[in-house]
Amino acid sequence: MLIAVLIALSNGLCIGVSRGVNGHLGRREGPLRASLWNHVVGFVFLSAPIALQGAGAFHVGPAPWFAWIGGVLGVAFVALNSHVVVRLGASRTAGLVVGAQMLTGVVISNLGAAIDGCTLVRLAGAALIVAGIWLANNPGVLARLHPALAAQAGEPK
Repeated sequence: MLIAVLIALSNGLCIGVSRGVNGHLGRREGPLRASLWNHVVGFVFLSAPIALQGAGAFHVGPAPWFAWIGGVLGVAFVALNSHVVVRLGASRTAGLVVGAQMLTGVVISNLGAAIDGCTLVRLAGAALIVAGIWLANNPGVLARLHPALAAQAGEPK
């Protein structure tokens, strides 16, 4: 399990760095071209180890129609991030994306399941994460609630 956690954390680092790189490229070339180059380079990078697997490595077996939506969503994700990261900043963009992913993950994990106490606790946990992300990106809110926090938020009292 520790290996899986480390891989997930490494993946998060890769996503964070790619947001900045794609955002920079998106600012120079536009979000659609940034997304195109992201996927072209990714295709080339991924094709090499697949090609080393030998004949038939590129064969795709039967899959339901909705399995192909992942590629479309991936392109949209990169293009949209390339557009917003230069406008909102890396931290705010990452927070909003992670918050939406948390809520979506809870919903998807419970599709077709009855809403029970465990589901409500997961939803509450995801909502707290979203609230924490929002507070981290809006420090002045806490400063207005408590004057001692104003100095920590970098705002005048």
